[in-house]
Amino acid sequence: MRKRGAWIGLVAGAAGLLFALLVLSRGGGYFVDVRGLQWFVPLAIVGIVTALAASRLGAGRANAVVWLLVVVLGGIGWNFLVYAYKFGRGVFELLLPLVHPTGIDWRVGIFAAGQSFSNAESGYPPFTLWVGKAFTAVSFSTGYVIQVCLLVGFAVGSTVLCALLARAWLSAARELHPGRAVSSSEGERLERPFDAWQLGLLGGLWLSTSYGFMFEIERGQLDLYALFFALLAVWLMLARPQGSPWWPSLALALAVNIKAYPGVLAAVLLWRYRWRAVIPLLVTNLMLLLSAGPGNVRHFVVRRARLETSTFSRGWVNDSAWSLAHTLHEVNSWPNSLWLLFLASSALLWIATLVVVMRRGWSARRAVLVSAACVPVMCTFPSISNDYRLVLLVFPLSVLAAVTAAMRRDGGPLWALLFMAVGFEFFLLARSSRVVAPSLQGSKFALIVGLQLLLLIVGAFEGHVTDGGERDSFLPPPASQLAVSHK
Repeated sequence: MRKRGAWIGLVAGAAGLLFALLVLSRGGGYFVDVRGLQWFVPLAIVGIVTALAASRLGAGRANAVVWLLVVVLGGIGWNFLVYAYKFGRGVFELLLPLVHPTGIDWRVGIFAAGQSFSNAESGYPPFTLWVGKAFTAVSFSTGYVIQVCLLVGFAVGSTVLCALLARAWLSAARELHPGRAVSSSEGERLERPFDAWQLGLLGGLWLSTSYGFMFEIERGQLDLYALFFALLAVWLMLARPQGSPWWPSLALALAVNIKAYPGVLAAVLLWRYRWRAVIPLLVTNLMLLLSAGPGNVRHFVVRRARLETSTFSRGWVNDSAWSLAHTLHEVNSWPNSLWLLFLASSALLWIATLVVVMRRGWSARRAVLVSAACVPVMCTFPSISNDYRLVLLVFPLSVLAAVTAAMRRDGGPLWALLFMAVGFEFFLLARSSRVVAPSLQGSKFALIVGLQLLLLIVGAFEGHVTDGGERDSFLPPPASQLAVSHK
């Protein structure tokens, strides 16, 4: 079985190298060659790493998270350094859709809106006016520097929460030492297939070097704010399984009233708390929604409706189902109505994942998986879903990395295929959309739907992924419980 998995990776890697050599043999100059290698270099790198990870030698030296770190390092080399080598300081003009002045979204949507205390032109929820109001204590330039520091801080906090939530996929302590109790720390140390800090390093390295993060910084956007509070809501729900629904509801309300799309995570809170979550969700969201006055609520609704129904030209930087259909219509004369098919495919994959996982009953592991499955639709549903929103995908990517590492390491074909698919997602979702012409292949929408498909597959086989027991919380059980379960 292990040989089969290694051979799958080796064949894929060899094919990538062969096609890369064919591209190089045609010539055409540096930039032409680099564009022609956009698909074959990832295939070669991911295939070779898969072969090493699936081999007996590779499995003995490092876990799957470490091998995915190798893939991410390869992605950094190809997605950024290969262009930086040629263009130097001008690399960001190639990789990013720069708009001057830098941080224009923050300046107009947060700072200026806070000064006038009106969101009529921003399209952001009314609560963000208080964020902008706080920034007006300093100048534009100083405020943008503070915004960048906050974005970096929220990025660090989000990757830490991703790693903590992924602990739900660590195997439960089994019968380690007959005849005596095993402490929770000892059981986790001996049984875990990866360390949480390794997963945090993987997510942090991917996020901080990704095109989506650079785009987020360039525009001074708020997606990392929303991501942090959305993950915090899930963490609070799992850290205190018998606790009140008010704290998770408040954290989620903060996320929703910064960017509206995290509202889909209400499905997880309603699954956990049932009717007890209804009043906390309504009260916290209404409180924050009305915090800047009913006039700004009306501005928000009118502005968002106008933006969501506007027609935009084709481009590289929008991940939505509507944008992909419009781009294919303009470039390849495909029917513009395809947006319905694209949107339905993403919606059905999301709903199917929720149904498949939720019908088995509540557990911390399933809650993390359902929460991760709610993230991709945050990118595909809105008609305006620019690439800075790709930072959200660090959560489902971290969960898939944890699933891959938690699986039984037989190096067989199924494990190798899953590792390769997750590796491709890590590699290609970090790549700039501007180096690939607008098309079905160049759209991040297809990769995001692929991420949804992987989450559905994991959900369908969730019971076979790990051999650990089901827990109500992601925190390790007390030593007394381990002793009882052993007996």
